[in-house]
Amino acid sequence: MFEVRALPVLSSMILAWAALLLLYLMLRHFLYKPVSQFLNDRKEKIKSDIDGAKVLKEEAIALRDDYESRISLAKKESQEIIESARKRGEELKEGILAEAKKEAEGIVSRARKEIAREREVAFQDIKSQAGEIAILIASKIMEEEIKIDKQKSLIDKFIDEVGSSKWQS
Repeated sequence: MFEVRALPVLSSMILAWAALLLLYLMLRHFLYKPVSQFLNDRKEKIKSDIDGAKVLKEEAIALRDDYESRISLAKKESQEIIESARKRGEELKEGILAEAKKEAEGIVSRARKEIAREREVAFQDIKSQAGEIAILIASKIMEEEIKIDKQKSLIDKFIDEVGSSKWQS
């Protein structure tokens, strides 16, 4: 039959402890150290990846801020360029309008001078025609032959005296 003991046999207990110690040492040497080294390497890699990600995030934030400031500056410059172009356009418009007004005034002035000159020419033509008509009428009436130059000078003098008072009033 079996014997039941409360305490195990000392030799089997020492042997079990020795086997357990040997198994512990072997597992520690062959399994724990490589797994521990692997986990530490992995931990360091993850830590370096996190640190790298933080640096990249900071760089990305800096780049974003830089781009936002550049965009803001570009918008401001574009508004200034647009405003400058608008002002220049207004100045050009005003200059063109002033030049056109000046040219129109010059055209009107030249037209008035031309009208005055044409009026004077027409007046002189009327005077000469009136003189010739008066000479013809006078020569028919008088049936005398007076020299045409003398008649013409007399008629011109008469027309000048009468015509200038009529034309000027």
